[in-house]
Amino acid sequence: MRNKRGFTLLEILIALFVFTIVSIIMVSALHNISNTQSATEKQSARLDQLQLAMLILSRDIEQTINRPILNSQGAQDGPLIGTKNSITFTHAGLANPLGQLHRSTLQRARYSLKNDTLVRETWDVLDQTPDSQIHARNLLNAVSELHFEYLDDKGKFQTEWPTVGQSQIPLPRAVRVSLTIKKWGKLSQLYLISGQGLAKPP
Repeated sequence: MRNKRGFTLLEILIALFVFTIVSIIMVSALHNISNTQSATEKQSARLDQLQLAMLILSRDIEQTINRPILNSQGAQDGPLIGTKNSITFTHAGLANPLGQLHRSTLQRARYSLKNDTLVRETWDVLDQTPDSQIHARNLLNAVSELHFEYLDDKGKFQTEWPTVGQSQIPLPRAVRVSLTIKKWGKLSQLYLISGQGLAKPP
């Protein structure tokens, strides 16, 4: 009868070495998979945030109406006041289900860039008083640049609204919004103002 031979110390050490190498490779692979999944989830969440921000922005701008307001100092502001980096306007579409709330369906809103964040500000009332509250909502972060342009009745884009010599035209035909998002690049959208004709942009 043959004697059973056990493993030598050298064979055990070699087996442990191979097992260690395989374990290190597997742990590294799992770590990479986990990092990739985490990065993908972050990018997906950021994309969702971008889509929601652009949806709200388009909904507001496209429902801009010719409704001037009284500001907190008692002076009249036009229905849309635009600069290169911010826009303030009156828009329709504020929800009031079945008319049960004692408020208008109109709203005053402002969009601007603060601390690399696209911010939407709204007021509870159109005609304001010194005590009128402003509600701010952060829509999109990691935004390095925000620019607005306003299409006039001659089909030319302006950097301010109202423009000089066009005081009789309360609203632009369209508003172009350009965002530069960190690590993603530049995004530009053109929004037609309801009820305004749209000339072909230059």
